[in-house]
Amino acid sequence: MDLCILLGCDYCDPIKGIGPQTALRLIREHKSIDAILEAKAIDTNKHPLPERYPYADARELFLNPNVTDPDSLEIKWGEPDVEGLVDFLVKEKGFSEERVRAGAARLSKGLKTKQQGRLEGFFKVLPKSEEEIAKQKRKAEALASEKKAAKKGKTTNGGGGGPGRKGGR
Repeated sequence: MDLCILLGCDYCDPIKGIGPQTALRLIREHKSIDAILEAKAIDTNKHPLPERYPYADARELFLNPNVTDPDSLEIKWGEPDVEGLVDFLVKEKGFSEERVRAGAARLSKGLKTKQQGRLEGFFKVLPKSEEEIAKQKRKAEALASEKKAAKKGKTTNGGGGGPGRKGGR
């Protein structure tokens, strides 16, 4: 676990310049981040620790996550809070307001139907360009040609051990 924290996780930034190999070597040698820091095994001039490095808190969260018993929850689907979504996604996270409102409208519409929508409904399928179609066709023709040649016992690379070639010269 300390290896993952040392390399960076949701709760701690990585230590610049400490990659997977160095981190693994340090953990194998010292067993924990506490021991690594105690032994001053990292040159903090060369590899400064992040300004805020709550590795002990991160370890505690991994060891003892705050988990709610799912049986104690009552989840009800209701109409989305469109203005709340706009405030958060547009004002705080920089999303396009038009897209957020369109997504919320789709969500509201989906809540009114009894059947769950298919995943494909969320993505726009773009038609292939003529170049892509031609490339795909050439690939299919080459594959068909290879299969045909293989059936006849020939190879497509021009090599073929003809008579007198098997046992060497």
